[in-house]
Amino acid sequence: MKGTDDRQQIGLDLESLEASVESVGRLAALSPPSAEAGQAMACWLGFADLPEAAELLYAMESKATDKDLKREIRRSLFRLEQHGVVVKVATRAAAPALVKETDRGFLSPVDARGDQVVWFVKEESSGDYFVLSGVVNDRRGLVEADAGRVARPAFRDLVEKTHHRFGLRMLPASAAWCDRVLHEAYKRSAHRRNPGVSRFPAYRMEISHQLPEAIPCPVRGLLGGEDLRERMDLLDSSQRLLEEQEMAGWSLDPEWLEPYREGFREATESSLVLSRFQKEERADRAVRDAASAIFGGEASQVYALRLEAMAYYFHLDKRAGQALHALAVSSALAAGTLQAPGSLPFTLELTRRSLTAAAEADRAKRHEERGVSLIVKPGEP
Repeated sequence: MKGTDDRQQIGLDLESLEASVESVGRLAALSPPSAEAGQAMACWLGFADLPEAAELLYAMESKATDKDLKREIRRSLFRLEQHGVVVKVATRAAAPALVKETDRGFLSPVDARGDQVVWFVKEESSGDYFVLSGVVNDRRGLVEADAGRVARPAFRDLVEKTHHRFGLRMLPASAAWCDRVLHEAYKRSAHRRNPGVSRFPAYRMEISHQLPEAIPCPVRGLLGGEDLRERMDLLDSSQRLLEEQEMAGWSLDPEWLEPYREGFREATESSLVLSRFQKEERADRAVRDAASAIFGGEASQVYALRLEAMAYYFHLDKRAGQALHALAVSSALAAGTLQAPGSLPFTLELTRRSLTAAAEADRAKRHEERGVSLIVKPGEP
């Protein structure tokens, strides 16, 4: 507010100034009468959504010495880039590179909800670390975010405590990829009112105001770039992925399962006198129908991304076979194969496990609601 008042004293009211090229030109021609006025100007430029505003901010940054002013400039540049404002390459060339050799990333496995913990670790001139952390979800974007400085000797303890306290093994990964994952998750986040998520742009300003480079997941290059979509030897045994500790608890979202729960229950709990083979055949048909419908929609792309993330995690953990299996299924779901997505052994087994768990939960709920009874009813499980 003081900066805005200072601007008014020289005949420029930022609160009523129209966001236009002419207004940016007027600001560029005037020297800020105070440090606060410079911050107010940088803040105003961040809402102008014009390439000229970004260019003026870069020019201000090259001359700025005040830390608060630099922080406001970077915040405004980040906001403009979030809104799609394109800055000329010549202007951006002087900006510092984002990822240095000393920067590191860390990744956890993806859990049953689709959550993954991602860290970007930047080494500071003092030798300590600035750690930007987030929980990203493949459907809901950035769910949580935090940042802070960690002394070098304490960083190893942080990794170990994360493992022991939360059961998460954080593995060293590409810093550039981790930054991109966090940034893209923030862009599609539905949790921006969450205090941690809302502060993510400010946290990231401590790293850079540049947009992350649009790079593919490193695992695709690390595994030789082979097109795995038609590797039937990998796809036909892909259900084994669900035996891995990190994926054993995976389950389809309840909203996807809901339309098929009753059909599966009827197939597995029928009061009709059926042979074991007939019951298994009915259950298999219910699973195939559900998998075909579920993976014919949003689930296909969601699990393509989830399995790509797990392929990278397995690779980082030196589990080459599991990495290849996960990437093969990811590629098949993302781009398609001769097999329909719902007929892959992985998707069929995941659907079967999810429906079975849901049916068991339904049975437990019914028993709890009825209470203990000694009366046996025909056909009751």
